[in-house]
This record gives sequence, C-alpha cells and structure tokens, in this order.
Amino acid sequence: MLSESRREERATSILLAVFTAIPDFARAVLADAGAPIGKRAVLGCFTEVAFKGSGENLRPDGLIAISGNKEWAALVETKVGRSELTVEQVEGYLDIAKEQGFDAVITIGNQFAALPTHHPVKVNKAKTRKVQLFHFSWLSLVSRALLLIESKNFTDPEQVFMLEELVRYLQSDTAGITAGIRLSGGWRQVVERVHQNAPLGKNDETVIEAVSDWFQLLRYLSIRLSLAVNVICKEAMPRKYAADPALRLAETVADVIRTQEMRSALEIPNAAGKLELSVSLLRKTIDLGISIDAPKKEGIRPRTAINFVLNQIKNFEGDDLTVHVDWPRRVPATSLPIREALDEDRCDRLIPDNFKEPPSAVRLVRVIDLGVGKLKSGNGLPKIAEDETLRFYDQIVQRLKPWRAPPPKIKTAKNENALSPPPSENRGTVLGSVIEALHRDDPR
Repeated sequence: MLSESRREERATSILLAVFTAIPDFARAVLADAGAPIGKRAVLGCFTEVAFKGSGENLRPDGLIAISGNKEWAALVETKVGRSELTVEQVEGYLDIAKEQGFDAVITIGNQFAALPTHHPVKVNKAKTRKVQLFHFSWLSLVSRALLLIESKNFTDPEQVFMLEELVRYLQSDTAGITAGIRLSGGWRQVVERVHQNAPLGKNDETVIEAVSDWFQLLRYLSIRLSLAVNVICKEAMPRKYAADPALRLAETVADVIRTQEMRSALEIPNAAGKLELSVSLLRKTIDLGISIDAPKKEGIRPRTAINFVLNQIKNFEGDDLTVHVDWPRRVPATSLPIREALDEDRCDRLIPDNFKEPPSAVRLVRVIDLGVGKLKSGNGLPKIAEDETLRFYDQIVQRLKPWRAPPPKIKTAKNENALSPPPSENRGTVLGSVIEALHRDDPR
C-alpha cells in the first residue's frame, strides 16, 4: 500500500500529464482559475518542483506554466485520503508564488468549495493580494472529465481513452480519492444543541464549522446532479456572496441562528425553476421544492393557472408532495396534499373564497422526515440528501416547463374589414373621394 505522499505524487503527475495531452480538459478546469488558456496557448506542467530557500518542507506537488499572448503560472498542491491542507502550508506556497512572480496557487483535495475562489482554508488576506488562491475537489475534476467525455464535440479517440483512464484511476481505491462526503463533529454538536434549546452564537466555532459543512454538502450535491443530468449544475448564489466568501459565511451563520435552518438552491440549465433545498435542524427534515411562476395571460382563471402546473405532473403516483399556491395582494398562501390537488372535486380548495385573480406562483414541496439520529449522522445525512435530491429531480423537476406567452396571431377577419373600402354613403362626397384614393394607393 502506497503512502499518502506517494499517492499524492502519482495523482498529481497523472493529472498534469493529462492536462498537457488534452488541452480541452485543461481549459475546462483552469479557466475557473483565471488561466489565459486560449487555443494558441502553450501549456507546460512540472512535478515536485523545488525553489531556492523554500526548504524541504515546502515543495509543491506541481507547477503549471502557460505562455502565449499572456504568461501565467501557478503552483499546485494536492491532498488525497484523509490528508487536509493546513494554513501554514497554503500560506507558505503563497509566499513562494509571490517570490517567484507566479500568478496563483491551486490546491486539489477531497474537501469541497462552492466556487474555486472560496478556499476551504482561511488564510491571511494579505497573502492573496498579489497571488490568487483557488481550490478544486477531486470529485469536481472527475465530473468535468466525464462531462467532456460525453460532449459531442470531444471525438478524438486517443484523448477519450486517456480521459477515461484518468477517471478510472481517480475512482479506484488506490488513488485515495473519496467519492462521498462526511460532515464534521461541529454539525453533530449544533444539532444536539438545537434540540437541547441551547443558544447558538455567531462567533461559535461549532456553528461556523456546521455552516462550512453545509457549503461543502451543497457543492457535493451540485456535482452529483451534474453527473446525473450530464450538464454543469451549480449552487444559486448572489453576486455579493460569490465575490466575498467571508460575507456569505457570516450572513449564513446569522440566518441559521435566527431560523435554525440551512437553505439554498441549485441551478440546473433550462429547468423551469431552481431546485430549492433546506435542512431544518428543529423539525429534523430535509425540504426539497421548486417554484413555478403562474401564467400571466390576461383574464386567465385561478384554476386554469394552477392546472398549468398540475397537469404536468398528473401522472405522479406518490403522495409525498404538497402543492403550495402563492397569491398576490398579501393574500395568504394555500396548500393541499398532491392527491387532493389532483382531484377535480377538491382542487378548488386551493383558491381563496371569492378570489378571481390568478396566483403568482405554484410551489411543489417534498418534506423528508429524518429524526435526530439521521440528521446528525456525518455519513448518513449526505447520502440521504443526495438520494432525495436526485429522486426529486427525476420525479418532479425534469417534468416541468415554464409558461411562455403564445406568439402573436395573424389579424382576424374583423381587423381586415377595418381596411376595406368605405361604405357607399361616403361615395360622391369630397371625403369619400379622398378615402377611395387612399385605398387605391395602399397596396394592402
């Protein structure tokens, strides 16, 4: 059995060799790190690089150098198995990169990051003023490789073979790449404290750790969903959070303390809406949902607008779904279990009494009861979340289409009559002569 350091060397050398041999794969990954890797760029990769004065303990696993219209270079550090990046190590590589005039440090490991710029290790901000810091999970690289293999434009048989071999190696037991995710002890402690009515503080390390677990779980789910649907899915994130991970962490911690829930959504290309996901620490549930805007057609009746959504899932046979309808003008939302909502005789219960306006949106929600044991399970909760997310997408999300206004219609006969010659009573008059002349000159 190879040591973890030897496995890191092997994984790094294989990955960088594939980068060099398959520019499309290198481009798909490194573009997220700001690398200027255009069609004419020349990419060179090196392993186990050493620099003067860096010492034996600071030898990065690799170096990527790009030349072309613009030069760019990044140090690479990888971790496999249970090895994790440390603050001292990452900051040391940032110092080396600065000394050497490199542009970035890229780390790769089993930890997840919502975006490559959201590094799982919190470093001194001064260290990243001149050198950028990025992180990729091994699973995200596997997903990029698999999506590229399935791409219609990726047809070179030798490159396909090499990429398949990379995936096969990274998914093997010998590589030390974990395919799943495990929540930390902080998650378990926060769940227990919520059910003991113990207060949560915004500076509490266990709460921060639990929220960080949530962020990693969301990234893991987005990768798993990407692999399932063969397109890149991602977490829905406001721009302010994408630009400032510290703000995202602080505001999410505050929201968890206030609501005792962790909430987010996944964006799937061309889906009718975002796949909403939340974990309620107090109710011990996972909630999955999607909200569809109701048709905006003028004069449409409330039931017709609701049926636009329900008719798309009329063949759904389960009973673990609830239909929520949002109404305009501060009218309270209404809801029914799916079996009642699909019943012609009971569907009208979704419509408020004497209300004629159409709804603003229809939401479909599934609630999965966990119990405290499953909720605080470091291994169990991620597996349940993955299975239920894929099941909800398969049964509900992929079957829904958004409403779109119909195209304009050709003028009716009534409109055509408006352009017909004027009635006979105008004939013989000056006005009649003018109107007749206009109609003769008009080619319509």
